[in-house]
Parts: sequence; structure tokens; C-alpha cells
Amino acid sequence: MRNLLIKPTIIAHSEAGVIRRAILLAVFAGFAFTLSFACIKALGKEVPVQQVMLFRMSFGVFVLLPILMRAPKGILKTRRPLDHLYRVLAGFTSMILVYWAATRMPLSVLTATQFMMPLFVTVFSVPLLKESVGWRRTAATLVGFGGVVLMVHPAEAGIFDIDVAYGAAIAAALFYALAVIAMRQLGKTEPAIRTTFYFSAVTAVASGVGCLFEWVNPMPYQWLLLIGTGIAGGLGQFAMVAAYKMAPASVVAPFDYVQLIWATLIGFMIWVEIPTLEAFTGAVVVIAAGLYIFRREASVRQKN
Repeated sequence: MRNLLIKPTIIAHSEAGVIRRAILLAVFAGFAFTLSFACIKALGKEVPVQQVMLFRMSFGVFVLLPILMRAPKGILKTRRPLDHLYRVLAGFTSMILVYWAATRMPLSVLTATQFMMPLFVTVFSVPLLKESVGWRRTAATLVGFGGVVLMVHPAEAGIFDIDVAYGAAIAAALFYALAVIAMRQLGKTEPAIRTTFYFSAVTAVASGVGCLFEWVNPMPYQWLLLIGTGIAGGLGQFAMVAAYKMAPASVVAPFDYVQLIWATLIGFMIWVEIPTLEAFTGAVVVIAAGLYIFRREASVRQKN
């Protein structure tokens, strides 16, 4: 599995056993990410966001160290430092926003808002990647944004009456999309281990600097939640990268959405959160639009 993170190109396997492992890794990654968000939500508003991010990203670096120790010499050398910096800034901003929102909104809705990422990628791919987006993907994107409106605006609320936390979660998905576009561009020359390490290391350092200005001494249970955030998030990141390296993205991507099931179950079991009909319907629309966009992009690439 170490080689999957080191080689710069995606390896597609047709063996049924490998594909099954990739799917299981994707499902596990969704569970791990949801568990990490649940730990953040359980921490509440008392622990600063930068403190949470310090633990999350420090454990992410820790997970990568054994791979780096066995990687070829010079694996971290890059000729694209500015591109890595752009990816770090986009990802860092996304994480700050989504972690802040996690303590202020239902877990299932928070997860559903992050599935807006493919919609934003479609929008940004025209000016940033110079891609041509046909009417089908444009229509799917508009439908997806309609689902977002339904998800975050209850029927009795005004069109401009949106909770700040929901707005932060949507903005997090936007910056997440910018990070994904940056990773697409980096992936042409950079191995996954290099991109992942730079993001984790720089984000951990930046979070540590932020902790110099505000630090809360955690209670014993908060220490456990902070450690759980780091371990679950680090394992989820590793499992997801490995899944996409083991099998074609067209096979793995639909299983990303299983994360919404985990979020709904954990949110109900711990906080008795029951999604409203509007939120559930909007989430289904967003997921359907995202899946259609992904399938359409794969079809266009195959034809080209």
C-alpha cells in the first residue's frame, strides 16, 4: 500500500478482490471522517478551532512518517512550491470553516453540504482549468444548487435567512473544490505522498502558531476527543487516498456518499438529530447532481 501513495499516476485494477478492498477502504474512510467530525462536534465551542486542527494535522503527519521513512530518497523534493502553497491555503481555509461549523449544526447536514464540492469544481473548472462544460453538467450543477437551497432554507424561512454556520459550511465546500482543482493540477507531476505531507505539515505548523494566541487547557475527556479527531482523520485520509489508487475513481467515488449514512446514524445515536424532510430531500438532490456530474466527466474524458 505504501507504493500507492508514492507513485504519481493513478493505478487502475480490474481484479475483483482489489476493487472490493478499495470499496471497503472508501467506506471505512467515510466512517473515519464522520467519527472525526463527531469528536469535533462533541468538543463544542470551548476548544479553539486552531487547537483542534493542530491535533488533527499532527496525527496526519504521524500516519505518513512510516511511509516517508521507506520512500525513495528525495521524495519530498518539488519544483512546484507555489502550487503546493495554493493547495495548502485552499485546504486550510476549508478545514477552518468546516471545523467551526461542525459544532454549530447537525452532523448529517454538515456532511451533506460538503458534497457540494463537485458542483463548485464544475463551476471553477471553466476559468481555472480551461475545461468546456456542456449543457448537461451545467443543468446538473443548477439542480444541485437548488438542492442546497432546499437543504439549508426551511420552507418557512426567507431566501436570505441563512444561519451563519450553514454559510460557513458551504464556503468550506467552495474552498474544498479549489483544493481539489489544485490537487488535479499537482497530480500530473507530484506523487500523492508529497502533496499530502506538505499539506499536513504546513497546516499543523500554521495551527500551532495560531495556538500561541489562544489555547485552552483541555479537560481529560477533551484530550481523548482531540486525540480521536487526529487518529480518525489521519486514518480516513490515508484510507481514501489508498482507495483511489487501488481502483478507478468511477468505482470508488459513489461510495464516498456512504459518509452521509454514517453521519445520520452517529448524529441520531449521540445527539438525537433527525434530519428534516427539506434537509433530506435537498441532500438527495445534491448527491444525485454530484454523481451525475462525476459520471458525465468520466464519459467525456473517455471519449476524448
